[in-house]
Amino acid sequence: MIDWAPIKHKSNKMENVTKTREMDLCVSCEICSAICHKDAIEMENKFGQFLPKVDDEKCAKCGLCLELCPGIAPLKIIYSKTSEATFDGNSLGSYTAYSKDPEIRKNSTSGGLVTNLIIELIKNKEYDAAFVLDFDKFDGKPARLKATNEINEILNSAKSKYIPASVYNVIKTLQKGDNKKYIVVGTPCQIYGIKKFIEKNNISEKNLLFLGLFCDNILNFNIIQYFEDTYRKSNERLTKFEFRTKEKNGWPGDSKIYVDSGRVLIVDRRVRMQLKKFFQLNRCLFCLDKLNRLADISFGDCYIGGKSSFYGKSSVIIRTKKGKEVFDKYSYLFNLERVDVGEIRKSQHIMDKKINLDYLKVFAKENNVYPIKLEEDSEVVKELAKLQRYIGWGERYEAKKIKFMVFTLRILYKLRTIYRYMRRE
Repeated sequence: MIDWAPIKHKSNKMENVTKTREMDLCVSCEICSAICHKDAIEMENKFGQFLPKVDDEKCAKCGLCLELCPGIAPLKIIYSKTSEATFDGNSLGSYTAYSKDPEIRKNSTSGGLVTNLIIELIKNKEYDAAFVLDFDKFDGKPARLKATNEINEILNSAKSKYIPASVYNVIKTLQKGDNKKYIVVGTPCQIYGIKKFIEKNNISEKNLLFLGLFCDNILNFNIIQYFEDTYRKSNERLTKFEFRTKEKNGWPGDSKIYVDSGRVLIVDRRVRMQLKKFFQLNRCLFCLDKLNRLADISFGDCYIGGKSSFYGKSSVIIRTKKGKEVFDKYSYLFNLERVDVGEIRKSQHIMDKKINLDYLKVFAKENNVYPIKLEEDSEVVKELAKLQRYIGWGERYEAKKIKFMVFTLRILYKLRTIYRYMRRE
């Protein structure tokens, strides 16, 4: 497992996740709150996500919350040279695939493999429950993964939710040690944090199956408010929101908004893509693990040229022996095509993540994280500052600035399209 490097910071008095919050690196996983022996940490709804608020009088300064925090950075990898293997992780096999069940495939973001696999594992009593995220609107409370063995709840938890989800219930369940078998569906930072907790507490992984999701930026809850404010009428309120649906234009899917008047709106996917730079978490700027290296099996959208589908396909990477045994056993559920992991890497533009390592170096220098000198590129410094300025707009919900910038980007896109057309003529 890649581990965090020792951290030195200008606020050395902080021995808890206050440091994570001050450095704007929180992913709202709630691990800190779940494991605090003194109940000194509450989660506060601020800047579009839930951030740890530490009661200094209760805090024992044990440092455990900071030790297990998946948000705090930078990584030890900052010292090392990176290669393709750094970003790929272990692979015992890789595929493009989709579920043979048309309803599951239709209801899912891509190929429906995660949902189909969970349902069969639960039906066959190989696992007692799955921790999944059932989220369709923001209600002012943390969005927590929930353990369920109800098929309808598993089906309702399909589709992508790009919000800062909490693994609080996972940690609390593992603390009980009930000896049941669980499937955990999570992002790279979620699975990292859970595995750090397991390692720290000498908990066996034999009863756990980690199904990892490819992840290219988590978005704060303010993006849902933005969609509501932009597309509802004055007397309407949002009742349900889907980040991606294949209903109208197929994969990769548009956004879908339900309001209390009964109206349902489909919003072109380009809008969500344009908004990512404003509503992504600051921590995502430094992420090097898009393909979920620590999972037993990793799943994501299939973007390999010539292999995508209107109805959605998944790219799959088998990581561990346990993952291979499960996937091979239930492979009859899927239409499979073996591909090289390099094709998945290329289609997901993984090597573009190298720039995040450069951002990480700038971050390290600006926050006095390392006692050594790190070279930095002035252009990278400027680009990082620009990206963080945009993120600041999203955190503070400066909607007018965001709308103006989105409008400007649309005009530029149209002008470039016209220019290319005229060049061809």
